[in-house]
Amino acid sequence: MSVWPRWRTLFLLALVSALLAAGCSKADPEPAEFRIGMIAPINSTNSSARFTGHLLAQARVNQLNAQGGVEIGGRKHLVRLIVEDNDGRVELAMSAMSRLIQQERVSAIIGPYYSRDAIPVAAALESLHVPMLSPSATNPDVTRDRRFAFRVCQVDSDQGAGLARYAYEDLGLRRAAVLYDEADAYSSGLAGYFQKAFAARPGASVVMEAYATGAQDFMAQLARIRVSGAQVLLLPNFPADLSLQLPQARAAGFAGLFLGGDSWDTDSGFHSLPEAQGAVYSTDFTLSAADKTRLAAAQALARASGAELIKNSALTLDALELLVAAAKRVGSTDPVSLRSGLAELTDFEGLTGHISYNGGGDPERTVCIVSISGGAQQLRACLAPLRKR
Repeated sequence: MSVWPRWRTLFLLALVSALLAAGCSKADPEPAEFRIGMIAPINSTNSSARFTGHLLAQARVNQLNAQGGVEIGGRKHLVRLIVEDNDGRVELAMSAMSRLIQQERVSAIIGPYYSRDAIPVAAALESLHVPMLSPSATNPDVTRDRRFAFRVCQVDSDQGAGLARYAYEDLGLRRAAVLYDEADAYSSGLAGYFQKAFAARPGASVVMEAYATGAQDFMAQLARIRVSGAQVLLLPNFPADLSLQLPQARAAGFAGLFLGGDSWDTDSGFHSLPEAQGAVYSTDFTLSAADKTRLAAAQALARASGAELIKNSALTLDALELLVAAAKRVGSTDPVSLRSGLAELTDFEGLTGHISYNGGGDPERTVCIVSISGGAQQLRACLAPLRKR
């Protein structure tokens, strides 16, 4: 009887092992990854508020992955969120974008959050054909003439028109003034859109006063605003400036209504100022207007992650859900396909409300008008979308 060579035995064992491994791989493939980048002002020195949107988004990612991931194109994908802190600075946003694309190979980027950061990042991503979805950058230049730039929030042209419509039609005011940061894309942009929309109405007038970034004394501009007889003063500025401007305006003798944009919702620390009581501003999210079921789910995530459920966190959560919905729609995490999926999304219902893109990067969505009372939000109105395609 012949002896079976040892090398043949080893070869057969190796062949059986390979076939078994292939069979197992075919029956139970390893989940793929859906890699999403984020550029956020986590440690921004521009605000005293702690940014926690990334914590809320990561909690949702953990929840999705605990359920086995999301099914995209017939295959399970684990979601991976890769967060970069840009400290609210343009140069850091650009370097973060480069790392996310070149090293991390993400399919899309959530952020940046400020218009001044989002505009150059959007320009770079347009040439790279990678979609960007900013939760809160409202300046129209973020998405203008671009196919790969999207936002979750309202656009400043709509916000300015909505505030003008509310002040003129709902409040019956005819004389307005605006104090704005001439070098900031958000502040100067919203100021201009409000001026155009308000001044176009019969009998309406607008006085425009600019200031330099970093200024702390606004008394000269505010004195001219008081002399103009303005009934309403739009302050399309960020909380660090607002905390100075509100008391100075009253000290200068302005007795009318303070009006603000969604930047008033980025840090509520100044809402407790006596001068802030009764002020009115527009926002994309307020607890009292949210769907109760979605709100309860988001509040549970916030408690588990230590996140604060405010406007930017809510918009961040919707940004994540929008990207997942877009990937499911097209069955792919390829950046170009993902861009098409986002553009085609209509009737998306998120935590911050109804969102439809209808082919472009600016959403058709409602805008909430709230007032400050006792340092807290009070819902005044929900304005229907101004954009109709």
